[in-house]
Amino acid sequence: NPGETYIRWGKTSCPEESYLVYDGYAAGKHWNFGGSGSNLLCLPKNPEWKEYTEGDYAWTGKLYGVEYEIGQNKPYPNTFHNKDTPCAVCQSKRSAVLMVPGKVTCYDRWHKEFSGYLMSQSSTNDRMPSEYICVDEMLEYVPGGDADLNEALLYPVEAVCGSLKCPPYVNGRELTCVVCSI
Repeated sequence: NPGETYIRWGKTSCPEESYLVYDGYAAGKHWNFGGSGSNLLCLPKNPEWKEYTEGDYAWTGKLYGVEYEIGQNKPYPNTFHNKDTPCAVCQSKRSAVLMVPGKVTCYDRWHKEFSGYLMSQSSTNDRMPSEYICVDEMLEYVPGGDADLNEALLYPVEAVCGSLKCPPYVNGRELTCVVCSI
């Protein structure tokens, strides 16, 4: 039975219980430019083209490769800093998939596909928002992708106390995440 699909960010493979549809490159909008889309995409390694015009035009959306911005070994080692982000599109054997932020285990009856850390764009005034994604705890990177271009960027997400209740959350602590299926 075909199941739901999900993206395993930071990996080029799927868990044993899922099927690999394709692996590729994480892509998104430039951190400092307005417009374009706000979600991240997993682009396949083998694009196909139809009609196109060569060149860089102002009145188009733009899509950039994503690199990790990992500082102070939190929560991943600094060896991943400025490395380009891979991704894998996976099909679960189950019919529904859910990403749960702040958890590393799934709720009763749900099956764990993978867990990791919540990541997004940095939370500073000069940055444009991005979606929150669950990046696998066992990171990989795109071979040769360490040019430090600072185009589309991923940062770990921390909890901030205030309207967010602490406890149970802890101010400044990196948030976990889990992808579950049923």
